[in-house]
Amino acid sequence: MTPPPAPTSNVIALRSNAAPHLAGARGEPPRLRAVGRDPAAAIAHQESQQRALQRQRAWLRECAVIAGSYALNGLLFGLYALTGTVPWTAGLLYTACGFMVTGAAAGLIASGHNLRFQDASLASAHTLGAVCASLLGVALYPTMAFAHALILLTVVLTATYRMPRRHVMLLMATAMLVFTLLTTGLGHQLSVPGAGLGEQLLSWLFVVTTIGRSIVLSLINTHNNRLLRERGLQMKAKLAEIERQANHDELTGLYNRRRMFHMLGDEIARHQRSGVPVTVALLDLDHFKAVNDTLGHLAGDEVLKRFASTVQAHARATDRVGRHGGEEFLLVLTGTDLTQAEEAVARARHAVTLVDWSDIAPGLRITFSAGIATCNGDESAELLLARADLGLYEAKRHGRNCTRAV
Repeated sequence: MTPPPAPTSNVIALRSNAAPHLAGARGEPPRLRAVGRDPAAAIAHQESQQRALQRQRAWLRECAVIAGSYALNGLLFGLYALTGTVPWTAGLLYTACGFMVTGAAAGLIASGHNLRFQDASLASAHTLGAVCASLLGVALYPTMAFAHALILLTVVLTATYRMPRRHVMLLMATAMLVFTLLTTGLGHQLSVPGAGLGEQLLSWLFVVTTIGRSIVLSLINTHNNRLLRERGLQMKAKLAEIERQANHDELTGLYNRRRMFHMLGDEIARHQRSGVPVTVALLDLDHFKAVNDTLGHLAGDEVLKRFASTVQAHARATDRVGRHGGEEFLLVLTGTDLTQAEEAVARARHAVTLVDWSDIAPGLRITFSAGIATCNGDESAELLLARADLGLYEAKRHGRNCTRAV
């Protein structure tokens, strides 16, 4: 039994009371039928398909660029053949190996079978194919080992942008070991072809193209990193917006019912652990239906928003204010006993009386009724709110614009 308040208070203590879808078009898959019925799902499905198509096109363009790189290297090997450094088969074999790898990758991507693999872009396959093609070239044409060393440099550099670090380190160590065995291990001298002017020019051209590719790869990596940062920021903003929508009421910006119930559960658990008092107050606008019926729902929404901002502005930093539903609001007052809760509601009531509602409707006056309950022992959140709701009912029954504590 709560002791009666001072005679000047309008808060009266009450006795505490323990209180699968049917098919649509014939033959149409269920998932597509569901998408067709839900415009938002249809839009999301279409956007997902567009993103998948964009990824597929990007991977196919990547295959074309890699194939072009094989063709350029094969051309340079062919020019070496003109100087007599290597037979013409050196460039042809290297290019053929590269085209087989990129052609197979492009076929898998175009057919969609690449999606069965964990690495859907087939970056690892491209890298492994390029390493094998160069090592095969070193084995068959050791005089061109320096050129294949430069190619391996660009391959490993590309791999650092596209593959996990552990895989790159393993690949680099394996390639270096095999390269060393194919050259020094077999007694071949690693040197740059330069017996004549033609070989010197071609060797210089190979070095320049390698440097150019490295610069291009660095620029691409810088661009991709910037895109990743931008998309990361966009994703962070979207996640923050999703979290805000999940925890806040769209109209008033206050915490929603679900979030308030979660916070109330935390506060009750803290009360049960350490004895810190927690009190709830249910506030309900008086005669709000009349506002909607006479002034319209837009005016009613403005009343709710202004009321919410007023109560929030006059709450303590430790208090939690949320919309419980409709024109009903919930205050979770932590570290607050019944007397302090009555004072908090009185502050809110006084603040609401000072609001100028005349711009919504001349002579409009907004009041609210309130029910208060303080947590007792092992009481659940549901029972605590039920007692506060009982107090709110009694406040309505006794003329509104007052507070009743249970």
